[in-house]
Amino acid sequence: MNIVMEKRVVELTQEVLARFWQLDCEYVLSLCADDVMWIAPEQERYMRGIDAVRADLFANREELVPCHQSAAEYTVVQNCGRAATVVGRYLVTTDDGAPFFMQVQQRCSFTWELIEDEPRIRSIYVSNPRGELAVADGETFVNALGKMASRYMEARIAEKGDHRRIVFSDTEGTSHFIPLSDIVSVSAKGKRCVFHTVSGAIEARMSFSSAAAKLGEDFITVHRSHLANASYVSTLRPFTVEMADGERIRVPERRFTEVRKAIMRIHEND
Repeated sequence: MNIVMEKRVVELTQEVLARFWQLDCEYVLSLCADDVMWIAPEQERYMRGIDAVRADLFANREELVPCHQSAAEYTVVQNCGRAATVVGRYLVTTDDGAPFFMQVQQRCSFTWELIEDEPRIRSIYVSNPRGELAVADGETFVNALGKMASRYMEARIAEKGDHRRIVFSDTEGTSHFIPLSDIVSVSAKGKRCVFHTVSGAIEARMSFSSAAAKLGEDFITVHRSHLANASYVSTLRPFTVEMADGERIRVPERRFTEVRKAIMRIHEND
């Protein structure tokens, strides 16, 4: 595909996802090849063919609510003439008026092929919260999300009552008063450190060791140059901690068990 077509398939990927999260299955299907492959997060949802994909999309649509995407990043990772693969990540947030609040980072992979000179989808992988949220036997996904929303609201209420802040100056001399609950992680940068917050990264005129001493026990020393706020840990696997903002922090193998126990202990006490 030439540069113009590459740009088009990226734009189509974003539009397909926007329509998908607004539950517009027909638009998604209108761009699929007849033998499209659909790969969903759940193991049993792996199918080929437009009819099977149509049936699956409509069968599972009732368990989702309209959402919108933001902070999207899309990249063409493969282009071999008549086919190209687009991968991306983005935040999904429930629309206003939804029965619960949810915001989570999701990922996708689309393979496009020119068929009669028009781009058509050959394969789709779209992650969604169904694949990340454990649903107990006899419990619907929506009920499980309701519980997640309750935990979210409880956490937000707790944050309102927690007035602890860290005060520091950035490299331009501006003073910052940041609630600890807004700090996702902290990383070392030479003799200074960088606070990664829900609003962005701020380089501070403060050493990493000083930051570690000022922060509370919810901040786990993942390795000697990185602290992670356990409240923002979304995934833990050998040997990586993934944060809610998508940041991945490497965990030294010798520290993995200790880090895992510390994170689990904090979450069990919540």
